[in-house]
Amino acid sequence: MYESNCKSCLENVAVRGSITQDQINDAISKLAKNKKIRLVSDDIYEFRLLQCRDCKHLELGTTCLKCGCFVQIRAKLAGVGCPLSKDNRWKPVK
Repeated sequence: MYESNCKSCLENVAVRGSITQDQINDAISKLAKNKKIRLVSDDIYEFRLLQCRDCKHLELGTTCLKCGCFVQIRAKLAGVGCPLSKDNRWKPVK
């Protein structure tokens, strides 16, 4: 069991498992079906994930401790950026 200090959680939580890549892909597929949600290209997506990979705020390879998001999902969304205000690792796509 793993203890997490995720910002989106109200208190420390014990993590018993992690989200799978299939679950992430399923969530992105559902987002892609919504015409109101814009997604970035695969090149931009991969660039954003590379920026997150070495970040000290990435936990368990999936969760951003600054905002509590799953980085693989947030990185696919156009119009959003890295939650680090001083060190914006990737710019939003307009």
